[in-house]
Amino acid sequence: MTSPPDPAGSDPNSDLLSQLQASAALTGPTSQDDLLAQLNAEPEPDPLADVEYTGDLETDSTAELDALAKGFRERTKREDDRFRLATDSEYWFAVCFKSREDKEAFLRAARLFALGDKYLDGYAVAHTLDIPMPTKDDDGKE
Repeated sequence: MTSPPDPAGSDPNSDLLSQLQASAALTGPTSQDDLLAQLNAEPEPDPLADVEYTGDLETDSTAELDALAKGFRERTKREDDRFRLATDSEYWFAVCFKSREDKEAFLRAARLFALGDKYLDGYAVAHTLDIPMPTKDDDGKE
């Protein structure tokens, strides 16, 4: 099973570009490194990649269904891990000011405003403030 071919003249990256633009619109400015990491992220593995076809329709169909079922189980596990990480509330904190102006003045003075004005990547903040981190982020930066 493969995806249908792209219509003539369509950009195969248009869906990814749309997702990145929507993400940037929702989360504010994103660093070039973050965008590059998203563009270079590994695609979901092809569950049919290891299927060995015999030429027998019944055998091949069974092998494909088994591979797809395994792919769905593995994807479900990855999604469960992502969900657990996304909903874990013990990895962030909030800083509050009396006004928006005070908050923005603080972010500018700390050279953090370019990272966002509400939700900031902690690793990017640490990097900007020259704070070494005990663990590395997904990009391998400390």
